[in-house]
Amino acid sequence: MEKQPDHEPLDLVEMRRQLTVLRSQHSENLGIASLLNRFLVKIAFLSEPRDVAHVQYLRSEFARTLQKVEAIASRSPSAKPSGAVKQPK
Repeated sequence: MEKQPDHEPLDLVEMRRQLTVLRSQHSENLGIASLLNRFLVKIAFLSEPRDVAHVQYLRSEFARTLQKVEAIASRSPSAKPSGAVKQPK
């Protein structure tokens, strides 16, 4: 997972797209799907972050969510590789 510089704008559409793809890849795993759904709800109606602190928060939450997905998937006996999900710009 690649860390994006803080000065680049956050692409919420790309973030939602990546989360949706990841949720589809793990649709059989209720824990992962629930985790991704909770984060998608947090960003569903955002058109843009409020300020720089909000951008940093969203980026860190996105990264934490991806780490949690990987951790859950690695514990699952029938884990499918999630593929490379990169940080949105």
